[in-house]
Amino acid sequence: MASIVLAIVGLGLLIVLHEGGHFLVARLCGMRVERFSIGFGPTLIGFKRGGTLFQIAPIPLGGFVQITGLNPSEEFDRSDPYVYPNRPRYMRLFTILAGPAANYLSAFIIMLGVLLAFGAPSKIQKVTEPRSGKPAALAGMMSGDVLVEANGHAVSYDAPISDVIRAGQGAPVTIKVLRKGQPMTFVVTPEHVASGAYQVGIEIGPVDERTPVGLQTALREAVVYPYYASVLTLNNLYELVRGRVHIKDLSGPIGITKQIAKAADRGAVDYLEFVAMLSVYLGLFNLLPLPALDGGRAVFLLIESVRRRSVNPRIEAAVHTVGFVLLLGVLIIVSFKDIFAKG
Repeated sequence: MASIVLAIVGLGLLIVLHEGGHFLVARLCGMRVERFSIGFGPTLIGFKRGGTLFQIAPIPLGGFVQITGLNPSEEFDRSDPYVYPNRPRYMRLFTILAGPAANYLSAFIIMLGVLLAFGAPSKIQKVTEPRSGKPAALAGMMSGDVLVEANGHAVSYDAPISDVIRAGQGAPVTIKVLRKGQPMTFVVTPEHVASGAYQVGIEIGPVDERTPVGLQTALREAVVYPYYASVLTLNNLYELVRGRVHIKDLSGPIGITKQIAKAADRGAVDYLEFVAMLSVYLGLFNLLPLPALDGGRAVFLLIESVRRRSVNPRIEAAVHTVGFVLLLGVLIIVSFKDIFAKG
């Protein structure tokens, strides 16, 4: 139960930080902000301060900041200099990008704290979860097995076991591990998946040992972390576009909450690192140039800059509405999948 509470707090915090970025910059740029909402729908709990209604709503699929005039189809005083369309273009761009920027900054701060408090992760890797029914689990590999060799090659973070499996092109792989300090050997035949790759069905991560680091090293590692996490996310999106990842493999808020809870069960470091990674995912996803997302709104600002005049508000509103409906549809589908998924 405590892990579920921590998961909800972690996910909620990321939403608050993202929307808080939009809110803070919008207010600094003199825009009117009508509502700051965690969740969608009518107000469950709320209070008003500084002209803004702060609320918690019943549909836990995200949050939003309602800036007057941001939605081109809404009714507002178009002569008001403090509504979104009448503020300078650079202020509008900063306001849109502030949400993802807050997520990237949060990931940096979390990772800096983890590195200073717990040290850097070991290069040695272990099996965190052998997937049920997959070759590694069927061969007898278990969670906690420390990876030592694969086909005679030492494996680590810098020399991942996936490289050995890929090079074998489906041939059996001899994997040596340490289980509670005792050496064990397994011969695992990778399975051929729909993407054309070969997999043994294990999730891996660093062993629990960590190396203390100084402030300079921690700062350096924390600064580059969002970049590498973004590259990994973009690669996963590329695999999705190519059909190597299917919608059944995606997770919505419910599935993500389950994953955060599992990380919390493994300990504080896994929990914080998962939240940091999720913060990068949230920031990057919102930067995608898709309607209804921050990136989609930035595209319309770019078009406005090139044309030297605003896009027809009705057209922009229609595009964002269609995008929102499609995204909401995908979110509902994966959420239902998460509800009925086992585990």
